[in-house]
Amino acid sequence: MTQRYAAVDALRGLIMILMAIDHASAFIARQHGAEFWAGAMSAYDSAFPFVTRLVTHLCAPGFFFLMGAGIYWFAASRRKAGWTDGEIARRTALRGLALFAAAQAFEAPMMLLQQKLPPAKAALSRITAPPPNDGTDLYWGFITLTGLGLVMAACAGLLKLPVWMWPVAAGLCLFATNSLLPASGQPEGAWRALLLAPGISEHVLVIYPVIPWLAAAAAGMYFGWRWRERPESGERMAWAAGATLLVAGIALRAAGGWGNIRLPRDGSWIEFLNNVKYPPSAVFLALAIGVDLLLLGALSRAPRILLGERSPLIVFGQTPLFFYLAHFSLLAALAFGFFGEPGTLGMAYAMWAVALAALYPVCAWYRRFKSARPLESFWRLF
Repeated sequence: MTQRYAAVDALRGLIMILMAIDHASAFIARQHGAEFWAGAMSAYDSAFPFVTRLVTHLCAPGFFFLMGAGIYWFAASRRKAGWTDGEIARRTALRGLALFAAAQAFEAPMMLLQQKLPPAKAALSRITAPPPNDGTDLYWGFITLTGLGLVMAACAGLLKLPVWMWPVAAGLCLFATNSLLPASGQPEGAWRALLLAPGISEHVLVIYPVIPWLAAAAAGMYFGWRWRERPESGERMAWAAGATLLVAGIALRAAGGWGNIRLPRDGSWIEFLNNVKYPPSAVFLALAIGVDLLLLGALSRAPRILLGERSPLIVFGQTPLFFYLAHFSLLAALAFGFFGEPGTLGMAYAMWAVALAALYPVCAWYRRFKSARPLESFWRLF
């Protein structure tokens, strides 16, 4: 494994570790932010809960972006191994459908189970309205893995297009997200929620709709192509693209208007950085992916201890779906077994550390198991 691709795995592992903070907060402290395009938008009175939420904003944009890059790298490696373009597209779509199936079999029921936990008596952030909804009371959740799976299936179609169309597709998706949300403030149907405007509609809760997050994945596919075509300049490209996106995000937020979806409610630094995630505004994506790319540049020069085979960043980064499913199960067990009443945010961080320590040897074992399977194996889907 080259230093270049080790840095990508390490960034993916860092994203998984940060994501676990958010879920530990939700399960243990019963605290979770909301940043919807209409309705629910968290407000914070102190820095600690906001920063806890802020650092996890790197996760979803970074994971969709790296998924896009990984789809291109998968296609390139399989093409080199003699696979046809049709076989590559079908395999990519099948992986997406496997993620969608995992979401329905595991993730959505786990979210329903989480709702059985007693809520915190005093929330660390104030939410003054529900997510955009049509009045539906009971609903089934299409959450993270649903979005990843459907976007991956869409990327299978992008693989059949010329490379130059990938950034064009990303730009069109970004434009649609920031320009075509319903003026009513409601998803206006389950299909529209699934494609563009997240919220609750027709007994379905959508968190990660396809079009907004396809913007990040399509951009990642193009980045992956550039990275592979010019490996000697990959690190410089990460630094340059990251800095450009970060500056663009700050400028868009400072200017207000298009790309924000919702403007700051006051002049505080918290509100400046408290941006719409559902769906991701242009500001949200630019800031998050910008920081992710700067981290990628830094990890490209990280010491061997962070990029070696035994590094937690590498172990978790090479078993992301397994880690995702396992950490949900472990945090749920800790919550129901030891936290009948909500814990503090400090306790959530402690359980986060416990979960990471417990999952490291399990993920290391699964990595060995998966790597021993042939390329066509079912286990390679995960």
